[in-house]
Amino acid sequence: MRLTLVLPPFDLINAYSAGTGIKRGNLPPLGVGYLAAAAAKAGHEVSFVDPAILGTDVAATAVEVLALRPDVVGISCVTKLAGPAYALAEALKKSDPALKVIMGGPHVTSFHEQVLRDCAFLDIVVPGEGETVLPKLLQALEQGSPLADIQGIIYTDAEGVVRATEKAPLIKNLDEMAFPLRSIYRQEAYIPLPNQYHRLPATTIITARGCSYGKCKFCYQGGAYAPSYRRRSPENVLEEVKELVRDFGIRELIFWDDNFCINSSWIKRFCDLLDEARIRITWTVQARVNSVSVEMLKRMAASGCYSVYYGLESGSQFLLDSIQKGTNLDQARNAVRCARKAGMEIRGSVIFGLPYDTPELAEQTLRFVCELNVDWLIFYPYHVKAGTALAAIAAQEGVILEVEEDDMLRPSYVPKGYRDAEHLTETVKSAYRRYYLRPRYILQTLWRMRDPRRWMNYWYAFLYWRSYTAT
Repeated sequence: MRLTLVLPPFDLINAYSAGTGIKRGNLPPLGVGYLAAAAAKAGHEVSFVDPAILGTDVAATAVEVLALRPDVVGISCVTKLAGPAYALAEALKKSDPALKVIMGGPHVTSFHEQVLRDCAFLDIVVPGEGETVLPKLLQALEQGSPLADIQGIIYTDAEGVVRATEKAPLIKNLDEMAFPLRSIYRQEAYIPLPNQYHRLPATTIITARGCSYGKCKFCYQGGAYAPSYRRRSPENVLEEVKELVRDFGIRELIFWDDNFCINSSWIKRFCDLLDEARIRITWTVQARVNSVSVEMLKRMAASGCYSVYYGLESGSQFLLDSIQKGTNLDQARNAVRCARKAGMEIRGSVIFGLPYDTPELAEQTLRFVCELNVDWLIFYPYHVKAGTALAAIAAQEGVILEVEEDDMLRPSYVPKGYRDAEHLTETVKSAYRRYYLRPRYILQTLWRMRDPRRWMNYWYAFLYWRSYTAT
């Protein structure tokens, strides 16, 4: 069968660039790549449409999809883009009523009970991991077999009744999965944000599923539908790295694990394998501040890792505890010290406007991150993620606003401690100005700019910063 996978329309420039016109920040969707690999391995013809890359709206995206003449369309959807995803399903079905339209992704996983009721233009939804489900579903559709025999789907039968089949088993051994089908991506169109890379071409890779902590109230990984934590073997990851370097010319890897740094033995083995294979590639990781050590980071740095990202979230222990982050301020300080001793670049982020946040706590957070003085820091306004534990609290402790689905910079929530959205917006802009205009930070940046690879990144970063802080 001809399968076309598609993402909902998403205005990349509006989401991240805030008027700069810079088209960066979109990364290859690995989930789609894994699904494509599973379908292709089963003998199906697979194509992919990414509206963020094409710059298409719902109507134009539907035209792009239908031009490929698919038998089945699979929409991968996050909750924030459920509206455009439903509109795309409607446009596809109205153009070709015989077309089978299925949907998966985080939104379906969290809200599978209601998705088919919310969107009558979907035929089937697949909650959870779809790599084992999709090939069987495509075979059933091709052969006209009963859908009731396929585990892990929810569908509307001929009488219009929504039915759910038995839950599909979780993939226990991730090494058995085919690597993402990278040939479906237009690799040259995926350029990370300035703080995410040094060398191009760069791409994302993931070594695990689920989160080893999985309790943060603001994250889907801390919700009822989060998958259990599993990790690929170092040997399996190395084989994918070899493929990326050999077949796609990749020079830098962005490890997209929620926490790469959780097992020192795994990390040592992986780094040893990289060295033995003589693969000279740069890479970056994300980590929790309570999981790193100097020895671990030094070992990673010796094999090409030059940057670590910490989700700092707040400089208020009260707020960290309220979101069940499971870390403390001293652990954050220690994690930054460890990275500095390893010679690594340090990236981080904090969230303003969480439930219970106030301008006074925001000031406390700003003072704390100025003390840490990391190389790249992002200030986010909190965006409510429906289905998370914090979403229910947010509804009681503030006002949830209606904003464009693809507007990541404008607050969509105002806690009781702030006057209005403008008050929170100015708090974020002020934090950007005060953090990046400090003499200590400027001197540190000038020192790091001795490396000419960083010049263009800092130029783009300046353009972003100027747009974020504009009054």
